[in-house]
Amino acid sequence: MRPFLSTYTNKVDAKGRISVPARFRQVAAEGDFPGVVIFPSFTAPCLEGVTMARMEELAEMIDAEFEPFDETYGAFAHSILADAYELTFDGEGRVLFPEELLDHAHIGEHATFVGLGKRFQIWEPSIYARQREEARGLASERRALLRGKARSIIPESPKIPEGDE
Repeated sequence: MRPFLSTYTNKVDAKGRISVPARFRQVAAEGDFPGVVIFPSFTAPCLEGVTMARMEELAEMIDAEFEPFDETYGAFAHSILADAYELTFDGEGRVLFPEELLDHAHIGEHATFVGLGKRFQIWEPSIYARQREEARGLASERRALLRGKARSIIPESPKIPEGDE
């Protein structure tokens, strides 16, 4: 599966429909389900989006990692599987978002789609702008954690000699 990449901001129409970015629709189209699966993030004020194939992988991961009646199993199953919506694309590439999802992410007139590889997130644009700056700061602080070839593709910040500002 190709990764979800880039960031796009789209308008929310009066019915709660949002056009999923064409690139994201292409990734989703690689599977059998004509849409995406969306659930409220349990770590941020946004929505998480995956393909149906990825949702099946997540369900298998939960089943494999935890005993079925363990409270951690229940926590992940409730937070991911029970709160997920299968949203199919209409003829114009839009999906109808339940109000519950839009409310969770504080989404009003616009929604920002953020590609994160095997998943994507959907944010209210101004909240995402703050999140993006925090993430960049954290990535800069922790770039030494990248190993091997990954480290060589992330350039060091250029050093500005004093007095050249």
